[in-house]
Formats: sequence, C-alpha cells, structure tokens
Amino acid sequence: MPYIVAFYGILILVGGIIGHIKAASTASLVMGVVSGLLLLLASGGMFSKKHFKKSAYFALILTLLLDAFFSYRFLATLKFMPSGMLAIVSLGVIASLIRSFRRHPRIY
Repeated sequence: MPYIVAFYGILILVGGIIGHIKAASTASLVMGVVSGLLLLLASGGMFSKKHFKKSAYFALILTLLLDAFFSYRFLATLKFMPSGMLAIVSLGVIASLIRSFRRHPRIY
C-alpha cells in the first residue's frame, strides 16, 4: 500500500511540474509540489507501524480532496487529459486504501 501512495505522490508532483512548464501555471506547480510531497510524506509514514494508521488516513483524505478537484476540473472542461485521467487514478488509490482498511481492520 505505501508503494501505491508513493507512486501517486510522484505522479502528482511530476504533473504539477509539467503543468507549470506547458501552461506556465504557477498554481499547478505549487499545488502539485505541495500535494506530491505530502503524499510522499504519508507513504513514508505508512512504512512505520507506529505511524501507519495516521499516515494512511491522511493519504486517504488528501486523495479524496485531489479527486474532488480533478473531477470538478474534468466536468468544467470536459477534457480527459490531465484532469479526467487523474480523477480516475485518484479513485483507484482511494479504492486501494479503503480495501486495505477492510482487509486489515486491526491495524487501523
């Protein structure tokens, strides 16, 4: 599970940088870097048994917020790339986190 969150964090981080390069969007850069680093921090905490629960819930909340943002952008523009694709990836990460909560209820 921490690997999925780390991959998603890297995807968001790189996406923010690419958004800044292609569209000169400072908002994409700031939000992509901040969100990506927070997700990477959460995934790092998930490797520790002591901080696993808090980190997993933090990753879930942040991913829910990002999914809401990407879904809103997709519905506003009706352009699949990048917002539609990232909304789908976010849903996959959310499903994966929830599935891990249900599989190992003692940890959470």
